[in-house]
Amino acid sequence: MNKRIYTLMISFFIIGMMQNAIASPAQTKSVRELIKLSDLENVLSTSLDEMQPTLDLEAENILLRVLGKEKLNTTQEYLAVIELSQLLKDTSSKVYARPETLQAIEKIYTETLTEEEIQAYLKFLRTPEGKSINQKNLKIGTHVFQYMNNLSQQTLSDPEQSLQIKEQFLTIIKPLIQQQ
Repeated sequence: MNKRIYTLMISFFIIGMMQNAIASPAQTKSVRELIKLSDLENVLSTSLDEMQPTLDLEAENILLRVLGKEKLNTTQEYLAVIELSQLLKDTSSKVYARPETLQAIEKIYTETLTEEEIQAYLKFLRTPEGKSINQKNLKIGTHVFQYMNNLSQQTLSDPEQSLQIKEQFLTIIKPLIQQQ
């Protein structure tokens, strides 16, 4: 009899521990508070400003591809790059401002983080260190993105790498071309 009571008590204890160990899903209210406290809207806006060099490079590459050139030559072409870059920035800004964008971001947070993680993150963001790191993360992310973009451009600019990629590309699409 004592053995049964002991086993039953251990079972209840284990069940209780398992319930505490299972993380609860993120709550919408907490996610919204996290997004507000992390100043996401300002972060997105600032990220566009910090990505301006990348947008400029992308605008130049688009224009070069459209014109079928390897280098810009005229003042008109350079002015077109500035306008294209601004268009890219304005378009991204409008996309960021859409309500469905914020909803999608909320969904990503909700599906990725547990309620306990959000609460810990909120606690961290309320500290001076948390606020500082949150602001610096944007700069770090932007610099990493710019570095990777530049690295990609350098790789594509290298004639040997470019030829190898073109050959691989053609190998991949050759069956599609033959089907037509």
